[in-house]
Amino acid sequence: HLISIAKNPTIHWLFITDCEIPDNVPTNAKFISTTLDLLNKKINKTLEVIVSLSPRKLCDIRPAYGKVFEEYIEDYNFWGFCDADIIWGDIRQFITDEKLCNYDIISSRKKAISGHFTIFRNTSVINNFYKTIPQYNQLVKQPKYMWAEEQVLTKYLLSQIDSENTPRVCWDSILCNQERGIDSHQDYYLDRWLWKEGKMINIQTQEEVMYLHFINWKRMMNRCEVKYEEKPTEFYISYNKFHYNLHSELNIFLNKIKNIFNGYWINEKRRMRKNKLRSLIKKVKNKF
Repeated sequence: HLISIAKNPTIHWLFITDCEIPDNVPTNAKFISTTLDLLNKKINKTLEVIVSLSPRKLCDIRPAYGKVFEEYIEDYNFWGFCDADIIWGDIRQFITDEKLCNYDIISSRKKAISGHFTIFRNTSVINNFYKTIPQYNQLVKQPKYMWAEEQVLTKYLLSQIDSENTPRVCWDSILCNQERGIDSHQDYYLDRWLWKEGKMINIQTQEEVMYLHFINWKRMMNRCEVKYEEKPTEFYISYNKFHYNLHSELNIFLNKIKNIFNGYWINEKRRMRKNKLRSLIKKVKNKF
């Protein structure tokens, strides 16, 4: 993550965290140490509501980040939010000067606000736009995560698309890895992705994406040969590890065979069948 941040020098990252702060970080990354309790108090004061803050609940606060963290973004044209389970490619190849001039909000999802990458123009109007979201204060008061930054904000922007005061939104394509037209999903592939000199490349298609997101397969990542201090120029990413050398043809063949019986989409079909069966059993029980 930090290696890929370093290769995007015109963009700065701010980590506000209670995790241990790394000793060696890129010049365009800044770490602010805090606690969940202190952050909770700051959010409550800014939003003027009582939020039961948790790590997951932070996502509901994202539309208001421009206001909550305004002291950190004074010198920037845009601010945004993203996830940390990401390896960045060449962001400015996708977020061009033309887009920055013509849009107020830019998302990496198609026709939807993305929790793993969305940026907002740093103006008073945009930074206070969260206040216009219907019942936003009520949503953030709920202890559980209410999908305010993705589903709620997306629905609101779509409903206001013809309004004169609606921000100009760019969400015409998926900018990260995708499978079957769905962003971020990934089957169990070996040697599928190459990070090289700041670019993220799908080796199979030679397509370049803005970033690789490990939304549903980070739980399988159990090995990392790549070290930040080594300043690598390239490395491969498989479903289970980060590595410098390609797998053998035999390993790739055997992995393909395994995917036929235990790949991501196979497991998804099994999961959906189980959910349908549970739903059916529940309906039958309710009738009796």
